[in-house]
Amino acid sequence: MKTCLLSSGGVDDVFTIERSPDEDTDWSYIETLRDYVSIDDIEMIAYGYSIGDNLDTVTDITATENRGIVDTCGLGHEFGTGTLVYDELKQSDIPTTVFPGVHDGLETVHPYFCHYSPLAGADKFATARYAQEMVTNSGLGSSVEGETFIAANVSSSSMATYVDDGEIRGAFHWMGLIHGWGDIECLRQIRDGEQNIHDAFMKSGLLYRSDYDFEDIKGVPCADLLEMVYYATLHNVYSLIPFAEHHGTGLDAIVLSGRLSRVKEPFDIQDRLTEALSSIALVHTCQELSTALGAAFVARDVARGNPSTLGVPIEFDASNVTKGATATDD
Repeated sequence: MKTCLLSSGGVDDVFTIERSPDEDTDWSYIETLRDYVSIDDIEMIAYGYSIGDNLDTVTDITATENRGIVDTCGLGHEFGTGTLVYDELKQSDIPTTVFPGVHDGLETVHPYFCHYSPLAGADKFATARYAQEMVTNSGLGSSVEGETFIAANVSSSSMATYVDDGEIRGAFHWMGLIHGWGDIECLRQIRDGEQNIHDAFMKSGLLYRSDYDFEDIKGVPCADLLEMVYYATLHNVYSLIPFAEHHGTGLDAIVLSGRLSRVKEPFDIQDRLTEALSSIALVHTCQELSTALGAAFVARDVARGNPSTLGVPIEFDASNVTKGATATDD
């Protein structure tokens, strides 16, 4: 559970909560926030929950149903810390919005992207918003003059999102460290009762199909797995290039995020990705917890009364909100 506190002076704090829901039945996210900020000073919270495929807009949390998802369908648990935080925020008086994932309701640069749903979870929306801030406001280079880029995640889920002129217009997720699409053998195993739907999503990635288990990726994975993640990232990014060139407005930058994007040992993912992708566009590697910062930028967009963020409409009346800003991302 990652949280970024953002004020008019910049980032005040970024912190992570690591806990299991059964560790402390009296645990409260809002009480935890009090250790970092006065609750009365919170202007807006922006929250990303799971795949976010039941939303088409950035929406007031009180107007959401089923936490903004159709169902988890094996992609996660509905009893974890993120769920507790969602329900607590919905019952609170703190202004809170929920942002969607990237799914088939999106207006894409080509119908090809509408074949799968969801394309990426809500956290990847926040990652793309952070990438947008880096491309447009941090001076990545004099050659970067627009808002057209690829935001690629290099972590448990390897996904890449195409943002064209400041708006999300496509995304790909072929295979990641944990998650992947089920193949015919996976369908046979479900049919024969050898695995369930949860197994299909959680065990179709690189990890289990390479005869490793979850314990092998706590900390930094081995070189073999890291190399596979490297190629998964290239697969995602390269898959977007034809659409950027032939249906979008080109490409100004590639922004890499995720905990594995900065790894240099025992396999140098960061430098190898930079070397492989630099011939396409300027490459920038994000700082730690950048997704939480992206969620904070979404909160700021809402608080400022912007009509949209990343091209997604904002449905929240922020006219009576006048204080500092905070954002959270699961």
